[in-house]
Amino acid sequence: MFSSLRHLNALRAFEAAARNRSIAKAADELHVSHSVVSQHVRNLEEWLNVELFERHSNRIELSEEGKHFEPQVAYGLQILSDACDNLLNLTQTGTINISAEPAISSRWLRKKVTEFCGQHPNIECNLRSEWRPPDIDEELVDVIIHFEERLLRTRTDHARLFPIDGFPACSPELQTESGFLPECGSISDLPLLHDNGRHIWQHWFSEHVDGNEQWKHGKVYSDLSLAIDAAVDGEGVFLADEIICAKELSLGQLRKIDDRTTRCTWYLIAINENSHANSAVTVFKNWIVAEAKKEYRD
Repeated sequence: MFSSLRHLNALRAFEAAARNRSIAKAADELHVSHSVVSQHVRNLEEWLNVELFERHSNRIELSEEGKHFEPQVAYGLQILSDACDNLLNLTQTGTINISAEPAISSRWLRKKVTEFCGQHPNIECNLRSEWRPPDIDEELVDVIIHFEERLLRTRTDHARLFPIDGFPACSPELQTESGFLPECGSISDLPLLHDNGRHIWQHWFSEHVDGNEQWKHGKVYSDLSLAIDAAVDGEGVFLADEIICAKELSLGQLRKIDDRTTRCTWYLIAINENSHANSAVTVFKNWIVAEAKKEYRD
C-alpha cells in the first residue's frame, strides 16, 4: 500500500487525463505543465508495466487496461477526498457573522445556515437581516449577502448566488375577486405592488407591454419581504420568483398569473478579499455558492 501511495501524484494525473481524455486539460485542472502530467503518466505506466493510454498524435484514448484501471483510481481518490473533507468539517472552527438582505435571510438563507452548521459542528454562524449592507471591513461582519447592485462597488471577494427572475403573481383571493383570467385579462387592470421603488415593474412593462405606464401606480414598500407579505394578503400583484417565493407559491398563497419574466437583480455573497483559503468564512462562502447552484442553472 505504501509503495502505491508513493505514486499518488501520478495517480491524480492519470485520473484527470483519463476523465478529460486530454493531457492538456488535465494539466490545466491540476495547475501544472503538459510535460509534468505526461511524465507522471509515463512513470505510472513504467511502475505498472502496462500502457494505460493509446496515443494518437494530438489525442489519447484509454487502453483496455486503462479502462479497467480508471474507475478504481477515481473511486480511491474520491475516498481520500471525502476523508479529508469530513475531517475538515469536524475540526474547522470559528464564528461567522453574516449580514443578509431580509427576504433571502428569512426565506432561503436561514435554513441553509442551519444545515451548514449541522455539517460543521465547530463553526458558529450568527445571522442578521439588514436592508442596508454594512461595510465588510467592520469587525462584526464576515459575510454579506445582498443585491448585486449594492455590493459590486465594495472591495470584496464576491460571487453570484442566483438571480431574481420576476413574474406577475397575486393571492388566489385577489384573482377571484377581480375576476382576472390570464388568457384574456390585463395586468394593468390590477393594483401593483413595488419594493424599493417602481423601476422593476417599469422594466417588466417596457419588455412586455411597451407604452403602458401602469407601473407608475401602486403601493411602494421599503423592502422585498414587505412586498411579498402584502401580495399574500391580497393587496396587489407582485413580481415574484421561484426561489425566494418558493414557499408562498407551493402553499398556494401566491399564484402565477403571467409567465412573462424580467431579470430583477442577482443575489451576491461577499467576504473580505483577504480571507484565508482555509478559513471558516471561505468554507462557508464556497458551500453556500454550491448550494445556490443546485437550485439555479443559468
